[in-house]
Amino acid sequence: MFDTMRKPLQQLRRLGGDTAGNTLIITAFLMFPMIGLIGSGIDMSRAYMVKTRLQSACDAGVLAGRKAMNDGGIYNAAAKAKADAMFKFNFNEPGQNANTTVFTHRDTTDGEVVGTATTKLPTLVMKTFGYQKFDLSVACSAELQVSNTDVMFVLDTTGSMGWPSPGDSSKSKLQALVEAVKDFHATMAAAVTNDSETRVRYGFVPYSMTVNTGKLLPQNYMADSAVYSSRVANFTTPEYKESTTDGPTKKESRTFSRSSYCSDWGENTYGGGPGSPVYISGSKPGDVVYRYFYNDTRRDYDKRSDQCDRYYFDRTTSTTLIGYGFTNWTYKQVNIDTSAIKTGNSVNYVRGTSGTIPASGSYDIFALAKVAGASGLSLSSDRWDGCIEERATVQQLNMDPVPSGAHDLNINSAPTNNATKWRPYFEPTTYWRGYGNLTSWTTTTTYSPEGVNCPAEAKQFTTVDTVSTTPPSWLNTYLNGLKAVGGTYHDIGMIWGARMASPRGIFASNVNDGALSSVGRHIIFMTDGIMDTAYDYRTAYGMEIYNNYIAPSGTSGTSLDAYHNNRFVAACKAIKNEGYIVWVVGFGTAVTDEMKTCSSDGRWYEASDLTALKNAFKTIASSIADLRLND
Repeated sequence: MFDTMRKPLQQLRRLGGDTAGNTLIITAFLMFPMIGLIGSGIDMSRAYMVKTRLQSACDAGVLAGRKAMNDGGIYNAAAKAKADAMFKFNFNEPGQNANTTVFTHRDTTDGEVVGTATTKLPTLVMKTFGYQKFDLSVACSAELQVSNTDVMFVLDTTGSMGWPSPGDSSKSKLQALVEAVKDFHATMAAAVTNDSETRVRYGFVPYSMTVNTGKLLPQNYMADSAVYSSRVANFTTPEYKESTTDGPTKKESRTFSRSSYCSDWGENTYGGGPGSPVYISGSKPGDVVYRYFYNDTRRDYDKRSDQCDRYYFDRTTSTTLIGYGFTNWTYKQVNIDTSAIKTGNSVNYVRGTSGTIPASGSYDIFALAKVAGASGLSLSSDRWDGCIEERATVQQLNMDPVPSGAHDLNINSAPTNNATKWRPYFEPTTYWRGYGNLTSWTTTTTYSPEGVNCPAEAKQFTTVDTVSTTPPSWLNTYLNGLKAVGGTYHDIGMIWGARMASPRGIFASNVNDGALSSVGRHIIFMTDGIMDTAYDYRTAYGMEIYNNYIAPSGTSGTSLDAYHNNRFVAACKAIKNEGYIVWVVGFGTAVTDEMKTCSSDGRWYEASDLTALKNAFKTIASSIADLRLND
């Protein structure tokens, strides 16, 4: 066996001592590690590119899923399907030569969508060395993030908002609205990632036929006098005070041939006499004297006749003019002193017809209550709640452009005179006088004042706590204080929403508080009905049937609606020019063309029931927030 192996071993030793062929052998030995290095570089590069694509697809998927939550506020099957579709669109498995790709995703209690994506990438070169595949895995998440934001809610709180909510008749539409606003806040709060550096504020303008904004204004912005469809009391009937003085009793005698004559004379009815006191002298005012006779006689008989005695006294009635009493009412346009009304303190006025005043004349019911020397007047008292009548405007249908005289549509200017100031919308100032008495009507009939429909007070921008998704106490208190009254005048709501939100207007100190460099500005307008004006009801523009501030006399019905709709659109345009985004929500009603025009770039929603309303508000909140990927 040794001899057999000796020869090959000797030949191998000779080969080892021969250096002529070593380079070739060394190169052959180095080929394997070189191939491994180059192959690993190729496969690692492929793995890096595929993982990058997988990360991009994962990010796109969760972004699409989080954005899809805007349509309902929950991560439902439709949102998940959009996330899956976006992932697949961005990760073409065959094109990447990958397989067994899995994308999983879910939402969190913080409103995020989180996901993971895994795939397997077969190796090309490294499999020669036994490394068959790469197991690639990435994580991704998307959230909403809110920057500094101001939101002004212009909310329809008309009478129909007190009706049952579609989709849940156990709640009123107003209660449904309150829930929707609270859901809006929850969505906004969840999207705030840095509560100490992010400011979110809400403002509110509830509206119906007017708005309650008067007490937010400086008192000198409210008029000291204003013309109302009111009434004056005509106190022109003289009233007297009388006192009587009786003179001494006297006797006179007379002889009659018959006893019956004697009796008649004693009763002062002899010969067809008056049978009542006899006027002696004087007139009113002054002294008037009447003679009163006793109804008894005394007869002295003799042989020839009856002697009759009767007794009497003279009563002097002294009459003094003490003033003038009520004659009738004249219902007409009246210029009323509002300087005391606008303070919000209790003011007196005359409601009835009793009493007297020193001088004959006609007085409005507030001036009458202050007449010196008056007595017995039927006084009432009341205080102004803060609702307003608009300042001067013009009778014009076309409001594009807004004419210079339409001060009601100027959302930025401060008052400069009485015509550009606002007027108290105060119940005792205004009275109905019938369809046929457009100018005036004089009658003794006493009517009650026209009822007022004053919504809850508006609220300027107020910082809201976003640490918790639960509404802060001030927001709960405010929302729970909303009330459903009156008819639907969209223009007055949007005019004041714009006025209170404008950074260049009379509320600029509130709007620009903090001097923040960047603020997202939004108005959310919600209504449950179309414009529904009434020329014979009291509104922020008085009683149109008598005042004719908006349209010519006789304009009513849908024609008057058109005038107000054009004002509504003009107010929307004005606030959009101030940099606001306007969102419009119709609750149980179709969104009209005017509402669509009012919205910014088609940001309008129709909510058929309570669930849809809440989803619309959550969608708007999500859209206001910025969609971003988490680090």
